[in-house]
Amino acid sequence: MKVKAVFIQEFYELMGRFELEIELAEGATVRDLIEYIDSQVKPGFKSWILDEKGEPRYPVEIAVNGRRIDFLDGLETRLKDGDRVLFSPRALFVV
Repeated sequence: MKVKAVFIQEFYELMGRFELEIELAEGATVRDLIEYIDSQVKPGFKSWILDEKGEPRYPVEIAVNGRRIDFLDGLETRLKDGDRVLFSPRALFVV
């Protein structure tokens, strides 16, 4: 399946791109996506996103198709073909 990782604010600058299309195995999670980006695309990415306990760093925000993972299954949120996963270094407030 293909998913799109979207990087905004400082993550855009660090990644050098706004969006990245990635092929993952069916049933992959947000955590799997982070691991893939860290190992195959940008070493060190995981340390920008996760703390030493493996949880999202505050105030990093991750959203799948516009929904924050806090309201889904967190890092274990399963991804589907065509999903867009947004990574922001700061909390987002949607009105």
